[in-house]
Amino acid sequence: MNRWLPILLMLFSVGCARGQDAPRPIRLTEMPQTRLNIPAGQYSGISYIKGNQFVAVDDKAGGGGIQSFVVQVDSAGNLGMVLATALPTNASGEKDLDNEDLVFVKERNSIFVASEATQTIREYKLTGRPSGTELAVPETFGTEYIIPNRGFEALAYNAATGLFWTTTEMPLPTDSLYRFQSFSAETLEPVEQYFYAAENASVEPSAAASARAYVFGIPALTALDDGRLLVMERELYVPQGGLGSMLADSFCTTSIYEVDPVRCQAPVLEKKLLLSFNTYALNLADYEGMCLGPVLPDGTQLLLLIADSQGGMGGLVGEYLKVIKLQYE
Repeated sequence: MNRWLPILLMLFSVGCARGQDAPRPIRLTEMPQTRLNIPAGQYSGISYIKGNQFVAVDDKAGGGGIQSFVVQVDSAGNLGMVLATALPTNASGEKDLDNEDLVFVKERNSIFVASEATQTIREYKLTGRPSGTELAVPETFGTEYIIPNRGFEALAYNAATGLFWTTTEMPLPTDSLYRFQSFSAETLEPVEQYFYAAENASVEPSAAASARAYVFGIPALTALDDGRLLVMERELYVPQGGLGSMLADSFCTTSIYEVDPVRCQAPVLEKKLLLSFNTYALNLADYEGMCLGPVLPDGTQLLLLIADSQGGMGGLVGEYLKVIKLQYE
């Protein structure tokens, strides 16, 4: 695909619905992040089941890498005890899948997991074993067409719309913009595709190339009942050098945007910034997973973010969850 085509489409697009058709504005309020007393891992996705039950995925664990999480949240949205238990490795002997995100599908009582290594989105039973079913991913997203290790990171699902959504961590090599792809939950076939423009990186390419750790892109999506999507963009930078340098200069910027593919007639989605925050060394958190959680007694919907510590990076970072309150104005 010509990398200038999305820009031309954006220039001639008709925009998104306004007035009566527009959904209620969203307000996000962040709560303090919580460092978890759980085994170090590489938790890159999280999904809500019910009550205090969640599932997460460790992208370097064997099999599906699916983890059972019990997350205690009080009536004010404060995090309490968190327990993490790995589900049994599936009998197929799968390994090196780099499973990056997952969603619980209540109607099927199963979990769908996005694999970056294979560029597949496959169904697993709640036991952690694959069912043999998967989404019909377009050939465009095949492993030969992506930037290595920059494929499927994000997966979202919403029962009200009956749609799955995914995108790659970075645009395809032939594109300048991201492709957001939806799938029917009924047929598991692709439905629609939209373009999305991310913000520019703040770290110079030369500094990023020489860094101890640098990641940039879209690691998570969350689908809302009214058809809107929440999009997480993040940039993590850890420089080379001694501990002092890393403590002084490491940072991670996490931003959450709103897009509306249901009401937006433009092939390039209009975006609205809802929240942006930074973490630094000593509380550095690379958030890669995001999901809706329980609803508080006052009607506030919780949004949970989970960080990928890369196994702790030698003690530099820990395992974190962050609660964000989502309210409709």
